[in-house]
Amino acid sequence: MTSAHSEAGTGERAARGPALALAVLAASAALVLVLALTRGEPAPPDESAPSAMGAVTVPPVPDEMTDELPPSWEQPRARPSAEGVWGPDVAEPFDTLWRISTSMEFFAAPALLGGRLYFGGNDGVFRAVDAESGTELWSHATACGLSGEAAAEPGAVYFGGQDGYFYALDSDDGSRLWSAGLGFHLFSGAGLLGDSLVIAGNSDGSVAALSRQDGTVVWHDRPGGLILGPAITDTVAVFTSEDGTVCAYGVSGRRLWLRDFPGLASPPSAACGSVFVAFSDGSVRRLDIRDGESQWEVDLVPGQSRCAMSRPVVSGDRVVLGTCDSRVVCLSAGDGSELWQAVLENWVQVPPAVGDSTVYAACDDKRLHVLSLEDGSALDSLELGGYAGSAPLLVNGTLYLGTAAGEFFAFRGTPRADAENSLQGR
Repeated sequence: MTSAHSEAGTGERAARGPALALAVLAASAALVLVLALTRGEPAPPDESAPSAMGAVTVPPVPDEMTDELPPSWEQPRARPSAEGVWGPDVAEPFDTLWRISTSMEFFAAPALLGGRLYFGGNDGVFRAVDAESGTELWSHATACGLSGEAAAEPGAVYFGGQDGYFYALDSDDGSRLWSAGLGFHLFSGAGLLGDSLVIAGNSDGSVAALSRQDGTVVWHDRPGGLILGPAITDTVAVFTSEDGTVCAYGVSGRRLWLRDFPGLASPPSAACGSVFVAFSDGSVRRLDIRDGESQWEVDLVPGQSRCAMSRPVVSGDRVVLGTCDSRVVCLSAGDGSELWQAVLENWVQVPPAVGDSTVYAACDDKRLHVLSLEDGSALDSLELGGYAGSAPLLVNGTLYLGTAAGEFFAFRGTPRADAENSLQGR
């Protein structure tokens, strides 16, 4: 790994070569998103019509129903459990608040801090966008695509790129604070560990912790495989890799444990003193975060079938995830028993957003499906116009997500109680 260097300017974006297409094959969400672009069209949708966008004007969620966001966005989806929801669950009517269109895919869910969204795209551009209006506040061009999720704190935002560099930008104006060359493509998200470190992993199987002040590499390790994650809880950071490795580190860089499993691993989630990981052999495992010992294991796909899984989302006593055999599955966090499954029309490769009573699952049938958390029944669906790209994020009534067709959406919904009362009054 090379050392960091400080820069004040904005980098020029170089022309992309064939390496980008190969790199995207490994990008987050179980490393299969680009395959979705080359397969046949999904089966025709069912008879239930998706909601129309833009037909109504949905007011903002009342202040008394909103949630306070965290003061810093410390890891992908802000929390290790990965629910991706703040504020009330919403339902139809939905309205398109705004959209951003580019020529390349969006694979990274945004970080949200101070009313701004921070995210990158496969066009190599990292953006700061006003969350309410969609106005681009600044942008920073890099040499290759961006598929890992950013971390942010007041004054700085951090992310890795497929050009092998890790970046720290001023969150107010996008000027470069420093960059550090880590040698190989970075597909993992960024995470803030302890008071002074930012961590990430690369495609050569290395994990690195860098000083948030100047980008100096403080410690590094090489568990192997293309690194995904992290999930950070207290002072422990957990990573996974494409070769089935799950490993945990303390702030000092000491490797706490490492476990090897068959199949490709999803990015990890952490909750209740445990780590939750799905694998391409169709299994889901709960591991003790202290030592990596297995607490339960379930097989969601029978026989010798291989099935890439999304990152599991832990919400209370439930674990929700998508599969590449077109299902959203809900398990008991306690023992792994199946509570329900919803069969959709195509792959569900990115983690859903999970609220108090509702699941929001982006599917490769080019729709976002709104499901009941209680039993998986369908409540609504929204047309996306492209395969799923980034995991959805629901913040105080607005859904944010990107697609593999190069569009990033903000959909404003109606609090479910209000929506149900409206439907009853028709």
